[in-house]
Amino acid sequence: MDKVELLIGIAEIAVALAGFTGVVVAFGSRSEGSWHPGDRLRLAFLLEASLTAAGFSLLALLALAVTNDEPLIWSVLSGVWVLFTAGSLWTSHRRFQNNAEVGDGSDRLANGIVTTLFYSLIILQLANIVLWQQFSPFLAAVILNLAGAAMQFARMIRSTFQE
Repeated sequence: MDKVELLIGIAEIAVALAGFTGVVVAFGSRSEGSWHPGDRLRLAFLLEASLTAAGFSLLALLALAVTNDEPLIWSVLSGVWVLFTAGSLWTSHRRFQNNAEVGDGSDRLANGIVTTLFYSLIILQLANIVLWQQFSPFLAAVILNLAGAAMQFARMIRSTFQE
């Protein structure tokens, strides 16, 4: 599959996930204004992950349109993703700690797994900057953001229909 088509597809899926969140919110107690603090946290994580996947996909498309120097593109985008994700992990950790009392064991386990995956992808991106300068490690990072958004979406749907 062509890189451009792949990036467009990822951006479309990410925007759709963020958009369908409105449908989830319309169902259940959220539409009446009674938000559970854990649901607010999941919504924030979902929107951040979706918009990150969409944003980096669109940024890659812009970079491909501006220059043909693909090794430079993937190095720079990997570096920007590392900086953004490190900041995001730090603020997400603080938000999760501030809301630890509203989460259950599955929240802690899921967030631990996701955090470990993001740290692994940070290492992969650093290797991409220094060694490979290829599309596939950057693609893995964007797909992880998309997978994180899908996971949060599924968890929000589950919590909507559990009540």
